[in-house]
This record gives sequence, structure tokens and C-alpha cells, in this order.
Amino acid sequence: MNAVKKVKMAGNPKSYLFGGVRMVVHIAGEQAEDQLSLIEAYMPPGGDSGLHVRISEDEAIYLITGELEVTVGSQKTIMLPGESYFIPRSVPHRVRNVGMVEARAMLVDLPGVFSGLVRDAGVPMEGVLQQPARMTEEEIAELCAFAEQYGSLVLVPPYREGEAVFTGKPPIYKRPVHKREQDTYMFFGVPTVLHLAGIETGNEFSLMESFMGVDGDSGLHSHANEDECVYVLHGEVELLAGDCELVLRAGVSHFISRNVPHRLRSRKGKPARVMHWYTPGTLDPFVRMAGIRIKGPNDVGPVYPSPEQIGPILLLSEEYDFQMLVPPGV
Repeated sequence: MNAVKKVKMAGNPKSYLFGGVRMVVHIAGEQAEDQLSLIEAYMPPGGDSGLHVRISEDEAIYLITGELEVTVGSQKTIMLPGESYFIPRSVPHRVRNVGMVEARAMLVDLPGVFSGLVRDAGVPMEGVLQQPARMTEEEIAELCAFAEQYGSLVLVPPYREGEAVFTGKPPIYKRPVHKREQDTYMFFGVPTVLHLAGIETGNEFSLMESFMGVDGDSGLHSHANEDECVYVLHGEVELLAGDCELVLRAGVSHFISRNVPHRLRSRKGKPARVMHWYTPGTLDPFVRMAGIRIKGPNDVGPVYPSPEQIGPILLLSEEYDFQMLVPPGV
């Protein structure tokens, strides 16, 4: 008889009340080889991060639901669902929930120091935060002290008004980017949205989203230059990574080291949406050149490369150290 491979259910993130916001630490820096940390933030209406600056970390926000007012330097903008914001290190910024409902966002920090600050300065919690948790003066002083240990400065505490002067400057090759519009490509049969490209983040990372159909399949592949972090927004997927086979449900993430063959497939005959963060951000040019530009993720059904197209794509994949080991659907 054939041996039955055990499939594990993945995911056991922990929640913390941090600065009046519920933070779910999905992947801590040490779990991602100090490449990044992945945190899901739930900010109630009226929530406020305070004006702060991360001296040694870049940050990216992807808004899933709700409405956020983001102040970066002297620029104040409104973020809506599906939009991204890249904030380089040494740039003061503040995030407020100006909407009527809870805002849910994914936070990525590179190289992942912020997750340690959340765990040390935060308070473990469960459940939903119904309203902003105002901080006492003692809690603010403790937060400021912890922040300095992790290379951050609280310039104006949460729920306080005021101005502050910070003289530090970001690297000259990085600038804040608020991404409202995205390009979509049919990449090996999977509609893939490019939210943030490497050129927009100083090649620190790129952010993509795949819309997998009922028979969605990434194919078994590997990339030699990039680590990958996946997070399931909707649906359920089966992840094969090396000799590990996992089921990732909505709200679950996983870190995949470079050179590890892996494959994502939708499960139970239902579509799925998956976020992908690649570090460094050197893979998206290959997606642009090997993919087929489409209007949006729901524009067309799965379109796989034709026999005439596959040859040039395979040659191109060698240039980017991308290997398709088993094509989608095989």
C-alpha cells in the first residue's frame, strides 16, 4: 500500500495590544532569517499610531479593509482597501483610522526588528478591540523606552497632538510610495497583481497578490535569489515546500527560504487570494516580462503559455534564477 503523506494545518499567530492597536504577529524576524516580519494590525475607529520613526527599518502597509489617514513627512493622504504604502527608514509617519469601521492592514517591516518591539512592549490579548485603548502616561513612557531599544523613536505619542523635529534622513535611493493603481499579469496561468515593485522599495522587497481559481496551481518552482512570505487573504490553499505539506487557511502565513521548491494549489474547489512578499525585490521584472498583461484579476480565465511562448520564457527564467520544475496542472 502507498504511504499516506500527512498534511498539517498551519498557523498559530499570537495577538498583542500595542499602542492601542491589536497586532497579530504572523511571522517574527527570527522566523524569517531576519529578512522581515509580518504583522496584521486591527485598528478600531479613532485609532492612532502616534507620530514615530523607525531608524533602521523600512515599513510597508497593505490595507485590506477600512480607511486610514497616513501622514508621511509633511504629506497626508487617505488609504483605501487594496492600496499599499512604502515608508523608508528614518521617515517620521503616523497612521490614524478616520473611518467608521475597524481597519485591517498587513504590516511588513524589514529586517523584522519591529516584531520584537510588539512582543516586548505589547500585552498579550484575545478577541476584538471594540474601541481605542487610550494609554496612560506610565504606559507611554514604557513604550518610548522599549522603542529606543529597538531602534525606533516615538515623536508624538498615540492620541496626543503636537509636532516634533527629526533631523535624520532616509537613504537617497529610497522614497515614500503610496501605490493606488496596480498592474496585473497572467503569470503561468494565475492572475497576479503587482502591488509594489522592487524599484519602488530600493529593491528591499516586492509585493504581489495571486488570484487562484478553483483549480489554481502555481506549479512546483523555486527561485534562487528571493525568500518568499505568503499570506492567505481568502480561501484555502495547499502548500508544498520542500518535504513539508501544509494547508493554509485564510489568515495564515508561511515563510519559504530561497532555493526551496514549493507549490501552491487552491483547495476544495474554491478560489483563493494569496499575498506574496519577496525579499529582495528582484523577481517582479521576471513576472512583467514572462507574464501577459491583463486589465484585472477577473478579466479573463486562466491562460497558460503556448508551446511557442514557453521556450523564450524558460530562457528568461534562467536569467532570473527561476526554475519551473513541474508546470501548473501537471
